[in-house]
Amino acid sequence: MAFSAIGSLVPYGGPVLRREILGASITVTVMDSVKLASGFLALGTTGATVLGHVNGIVMKSGLGMQSTGVAGAAVGSYVGTFLTSSDNTTVLQTAAEVDISQNTLYSAEVDVAIATTTGSNLAGYRMDLVDEDTLDESTAATTTAQYGTWGVDPSNSAQAVVNIFESSVFNT
Repeated sequence: MAFSAIGSLVPYGGPVLRREILGASITVTVMDSVKLASGFLALGTTGATVLGHVNGIVMKSGLGMQSTGVAGAAVGSYVGTFLTSSDNTTVLQTAAEVDISQNTLYSAEVDVAIATTTGSNLAGYRMDLVDEDTLDESTAATTTAQYGTWGVDPSNSAQAVVNIFESSVFNT
C-alpha cells in the first residue's frame, strides 16, 4: 500500500470513520486517498480537499467484500482492491469506510526520492497528491497543500510521515 496508517497525533488515537457510497466504475484500494464528488466517493486528486483514507470496502449491507468486483471474479478473490460497477451509485451501492480524521498519521509513498526537493524530508512542510496513493515530492513547501509532513518515516526512509492538512470536513 502506498499509504499506511502508522499512528496518531492524539493520545487516544482512534480513527474517525464515516461510511460513504463509492462512485461508479472506479477501482479503489484500501488506504487510497478519497474525496467527495457529486455526493459520492472518488479517488483523491491533486489540489482537491481530502475527505480521508479508505479503511475498508463493504457491501450496502455493511458486510465485507468477497470478490474484486470484476465480472466473473471468484469468491474469495478480494484482497483489498475493488472495481465498482457502472450503476454503483444507484443500484449496488458498494461503500467504503473512510478515516476522516486529520490526526491520523500515515507513512506515504512519494513519486521520487524523498529530499530531492528541499523540505520534503522535514517536519513542517506540506505536499500535494500526484494521485490517490502517491505524494508529489516536488510540491514540498511551507505554504498550503493537501498533506502536512512530519519528516521521514523511521521504518521506511523512502516514505514521508504525513497527516491530512486540507480536509473537506474540518477546514474547507
